[in-house]
Amino acid sequence: MAATDRTQALTDLLLGAAYADAHLDDREAERVQELLAYMLDGKVPGELESRIDGFDPEAFDLARTAAVFAGDPTADREHLLSLVAAVHEADDTLDLAEDEYLQQLCAALGLPASALGGLTVKVEVEEIKTRYKKVTTPPPPPPGARKK
Repeated sequence: MAATDRTQALTDLLLGAAYADAHLDDREAERVQELLAYMLDGKVPGELESRIDGFDPEAFDLARTAAVFAGDPTADREHLLSLVAAVHEADDTLDLAEDEYLQQLCAALGLPASALGGLTVKVEVEEIKTRYKKVTTPPPPPPGARKK
């Protein structure tokens, strides 16, 4: 089975996800292979294997690649987001760069941010600073305690 332009674009989006944190984890690479094999009835064609082996994350253009799917129905574009999220989840590591990749893909697919529900972790920097202060500030001394 020859890989179509859409299959190549999907492969690139999955690989972009695997490299989103600037590190290709073996489990993420395996997940890309598993997803492709599942979608291609059990066998990844040699030309896709070559594409995977030769993927250059520095040359990858997320917006241009996602444009292949821009005219698809909303449900299909949302499904694409979930496939990409599955690659991120493969290494059991929460990474903000991976979340950012999903957000960029969501925008490139012309989907509303609500399509990311449950796929990303929303972290508010100010909230983190506030919590840090609370955790690192000792409690006030109990009433009647002597000052040192």
